[in-house]
Amino acid sequence: MRNDIKNDFKKIKNDLKNHNFEKQIANILTASRLLSPFILIPLIYYEKLLPAVIMVILFGLTDTFDGYFARKYNATSLFGKYLDAVVDKIFALSLLIPVILKATLSVDGYGLVLVNIFLEIVIACLNLYSFFRNLQPESTILGKIKTIFLFTLLGILYLSRIIYIKNIYISIFIIITIIMQIIAIFSYIGQIKMRKLNASV
Repeated sequence: MRNDIKNDFKKIKNDLKNHNFEKQIANILTASRLLSPFILIPLIYYEKLLPAVIMVILFGLTDTFDGYFARKYNATSLFGKYLDAVVDKIFALSLLIPVILKATLSVDGYGLVLVNIFLEIVIACLNLYSFFRNLQPESTILGKIKTIFLFTLLGILYLSRIIYIKNIYISIFIIITIIMQIIAIFSYIGQIKMRKLNASV
């Protein structure tokens, strides 16, 4: 395990041991999104939409406030940064998977969303690889735009279950999101190669 992560774990252990819980509010809020697959997938699959929407809002609020509390209590850490990145991917997949489970893939064209899921997994793997290799690729505007497209796509997919949206429009948006994901992947790979090169010099 990386030394910086070991140091972060020691700080977490000491904070909890000394009842200094406010220092760990951010990490607790972030980690709470790890529960999202176990809560959201069943709720959405069985069309319990009201509790599902409430839980999505609550999980979304944890994503908003974890950074706030980390800064407020001067508790930012590399561990928290990467934990946030990983659980955001898990949260996104928790919203994507029910769409796939409910969709008739060959009829309504939602099968392309499987590509979105696969590409998000690839991005998550690249993030983990760079983390354990201490390469730390930076977030880019392109990555943020990709995330906006992905969550907008999710909104459209769920909205299409309430109001009629032509499949061609949904498919076009899925394809645009796939293109953005592929560009983001090549951007991450480029950053990793550059940082490897710089490290070897």
